[in-house]
Amino acid sequence: MNSDTAVSTGCPFCGTGCALSVSCIPKGYKVKGDADNPSTQGDLCFKPIQMATALDTGRLQTPLYRRDKNDPFTPIGWDEAIIILADAIRSLPKEALYLYLSGQLLSEESYLFTKLFKGYIGTNNVDANSRLCMASAVVAHKMAFGSDGPVGNYRDIDDADVILISGSNPAWAHPVIFRRILARKKAHPQTLILTIDPICTETAEKSDHWIALNSGSDTMLYNALFAELYRRGSCDTDFIHRATEGFELTLAEAKNTPFDEAIAACGVSPENARILLDAFGSDKKIVGLWCQGLNQAEDGVMRNLGFINLFLATGRLNATKGLPLSLTGQPNAMGGREAGYLSNALPGYRDVRNTQDRITCESHWKLSEGKILPQPGITITDAIDQIHAGEIRLLWVACTNPLLTLPDLNRTRSALENPDLFLVVQDCVLSETVQLANLVLPTHAWGEKEGSMTNSERFIKRVRPFKSPIEGAKSDTEIILLTAKALGFEGFDYPDIQSVYDDYKQLSAHRLCDQSDQKYTTLSYQWGGERLYQDERFATPSHKAQFHPVVSTAPKIELEHFVLLTGRTKKQWHTMTRTGLVPELLKSEEKPYLLMNAAEAEALGIQEGESVLLSNELDALQLDVRFGLLAPRHVFAPFGYPQVPVNSLIAVKNDPFSFQSALKSAYVSISRLSK
Repeated sequence: MNSDTAVSTGCPFCGTGCALSVSCIPKGYKVKGDADNPSTQGDLCFKPIQMATALDTGRLQTPLYRRDKNDPFTPIGWDEAIIILADAIRSLPKEALYLYLSGQLLSEESYLFTKLFKGYIGTNNVDANSRLCMASAVVAHKMAFGSDGPVGNYRDIDDADVILISGSNPAWAHPVIFRRILARKKAHPQTLILTIDPICTETAEKSDHWIALNSGSDTMLYNALFAELYRRGSCDTDFIHRATEGFELTLAEAKNTPFDEAIAACGVSPENARILLDAFGSDKKIVGLWCQGLNQAEDGVMRNLGFINLFLATGRLNATKGLPLSLTGQPNAMGGREAGYLSNALPGYRDVRNTQDRITCESHWKLSEGKILPQPGITITDAIDQIHAGEIRLLWVACTNPLLTLPDLNRTRSALENPDLFLVVQDCVLSETVQLANLVLPTHAWGEKEGSMTNSERFIKRVRPFKSPIEGAKSDTEIILLTAKALGFEGFDYPDIQSVYDDYKQLSAHRLCDQSDQKYTTLSYQWGGERLYQDERFATPSHKAQFHPVVSTAPKIELEHFVLLTGRTKKQWHTMTRTGLVPELLKSEEKPYLLMNAAEAEALGIQEGESVLLSNELDALQLDVRFGLLAPRHVFAPFGYPQVPVNSLIAVKNDPFSFQSALKSAYVSISRLSK
């Protein structure tokens, strides 16, 4: 790339989807925000700026192979690596194969994986790490509106009167969105920022009100507000009758617990409950944002629906009164969902259980009718169980690190170490999962490959290379195409990424996520327009939005245990395989920690900075204590540190609708270390 040429591309981190402009400079690369992009308008955070300094650090540069996981790796050539992979796939029945993908893959890559496995190989045993972060939001959107897809867009923040953040810390996880929130507050000081969270996060600290609640009581809070809004006459009955169904049953369920009793069980103060009621009972524009605090739960779908119910009940699904806007965790989790990479999905927001959806994809891929199976594949946590049972015998992991992100990591490790499992890992760096592999396929990284991504507001942008690929690695796309060819499949003769996109976009035609009229060379597009369902015609069979009764829950706080909340830190990204190599991003975040209320720590004789043992029936970990402000009997620890894998304390407890794991509600004990 010429030093005076700036390349427009996209950030590889959170689902905000910042557009970037990258230029060569004498000592590396200069990363700026792309001001021409209408979605993020030139803003960006520090992670991509610093990441450009370490693009070649710790990279894998040759395929590695070993038959026995106890043996050392042997470097091999690409031809041999592809033959080994294809032979392993051919040697097993298709129900013994499993593919685990990532929201960091580009849409074209996810599409090709979906086409290869669900179409040509004929197994739906495909899932993605979106199962750990966005699956509950996906199911809730489908139940309420008939389709996946966040309703609003970032511009709704710019004229919001109230910004309600529930179960999310965008100051850390979506910093550009949070800066946009603060900019609205600065320009319009009357704007009210409300944060519902068990932790007084940086987001909560900078809000007008931190509304503390007990973890797991979200549905009870939403139901209490729903019923009280109705009692006050604050529901939008015209909208409810005109555009929705299911209100009466939902209201009856919400009324089951008296308001004062429900609020007390949630740990929410009467004053904070009044603030929420006054906001929803007004004509003010409310933008509701949420993320993993609602999604990563045993009742994650119910939490999502309870939050959405408040907006439906008050007619907030438009530019005037506001709307709910789900925040996406990973940079291309939206694009992956559009491409069909979850275990039940097909491209264009289709479903394997729908006969016409299967026929459409089979016809497009020139496959015989019936090739795509009608039963969803198993999800990733069930796949771990089936590895232990000897049912899954080949696991192909691409661009993710399940050895640190899945729950019950000791059981996960023992599954990946299973000598009868052939583990293939496709990645650009030596992750913890790579170290357990039989076959390692080194890939191009951010800055070296091209394609497209979709962000939290449904905006699609091009991702372009700005540096030469590292020697010895191949792009994810090339690896998929070579494998398909080695398996003898026709239909994978794509000369370039544009041809992949042009093939993929045809399956989006006439779907909610339609991008079929877009040109790859100029791709910069928000599918669905600024807001979905502006005509109040929804993707449900009746074309009406659906209320769903939500069962109230509020777990009792156990005085002998603490509730462990998990999440990531401000500067690091997931399991630190890339950001952990950048000294500037490690500053003040070199070590994991345990955040506790000072009074609760001191009652146990624990001082700030002291090491403690955090334990339950699954594992025990040593962490240094920091003091913070949390709801009573709650603690927090970041999950991404390989030396202290916090998810080893998290049992496998999944939502019954989305099968997303509850990563924020483990019970733990805390004890001082013997001196």
